[in-house]
Amino acid sequence: MKQDEESAVADAMQRHLYKLLRSFESCDQHCLAQYGITASQGYALLAFPMGSDTSMNELSRAMGLANSTMTRMVENLVAKELVRRWQDDQDRRVVRVRLTARGEELQRALKEARRELQRRILEELQEEERPSILNALEKLNAAVEKTMRGCCSD
Repeated sequence: MKQDEESAVADAMQRHLYKLLRSFESCDQHCLAQYGITASQGYALLAFPMGSDTSMNELSRAMGLANSTMTRMVENLVAKELVRRWQDDQDRRVVRVRLTARGEELQRALKEARRELQRRILEELQEEERPSILNALEKLNAAVEKTMRGCCSD
């Protein structure tokens, strides 16, 4: 592929990805607002393991966030009575967190709302196209991760 063609493809990919990400972000903000939480709080709720506790460090890693950022987010979820937080009995340096019953109920509702949204999106795609689209997304994700490890890793 010529350099001009590569540039055109790269520019088009950037435009489409940006538009796709902004569309999902806008949808998330709108949908989550009806539950009285921000998109970030919704993502955090979805990252919690269902029916068990986790450490703040594990949750931070799962979300790809700094511990201080995760702490502020969890504080807001505790204030909304969606999460419970306590010090670990074996190691007082470790802070454990768990969804409350209300938090678990909201997590289930969020997962179901996401499944419904994805179902509606899939209805717009030909059934025979879906595996190819998923394959392309997986390849794109792997390429981005590989590239980021090569240029931006610590």
